Amino acid sequence: MSKLGRAGRRKQRKLNVRDERPGTCLIITEGTETEVNYFENMKKIINNRYRNREIQENYPIKVEGKGRSTSVLVNEAIKRKNRENFSKVWVVFDKDDNSDFDKAIKLAKENNIEVAWSNESFELWLLLHFQDLKVGIKREQYLSNLNNHFKNNNINNGEYNKNIENIFDIMLDKVDIAIVRSEKLRKYYEQRNENYASNMNPGTTVDILVKELMNYIR
Repeated sequence: MSKLGRAGRRKQRKLNVRDERPGTCLIITEGTETEVNYFENMKKIINNRYRNREIQENYPIKVEGKGRSTSVLVNEAIKRKNRENFSKVWVVFDKDDNSDFDKAIKLAKENNIEVAWSNESFELWLLLHFQDLKVGIKREQYLSNLNNHFKNNNINNGEYNKNIENIFDIMLDKVDIAIVRSEKLRKYYEQRNENYASNMNPGTTVDILVKELMNYIR
């Protein structure tokens, strides 16, 4: 029961993020496995937290893996934003060998689309849960390093693969350090006046999206 103030008026309980309904959010990913599993896992946790708050029937977070990259993915997101009623639309894609990486990020920003990019790949974000990374490495080494960390931490029977459905859940205890490491990488490039994400290797903004969703999980 809320308390009464000195004037006899009932005090309003201070609201926090967990008291509010999550905004409608569409997350469109380039990948159809790891990224989808990661954000679907987050969505399920949030859904469970808010299951008694009348949002079950029309759940406000939607995750879709498109198998498309960079500008093609951004253009798809722009169409969806204009056609459907989402308060925020995110695209999640990797640098890979895409020559239009910077162009796609710029196009997204011009159309109020949020971007969670990774240079080189989404696995960089996962790797930052376990170690600092200050120099670019090949994609194959991401997988090798993740396998070693999974083995050393006894995660998923010591093996990393792209179809782990609870990938977020099993790494949740390390998400805060991954966010800090991601922010430190961007700060490093900022201090060197680097404006092009294609030159930020290693670098990622996946932590920004994760941090936003974490507001409804903690």
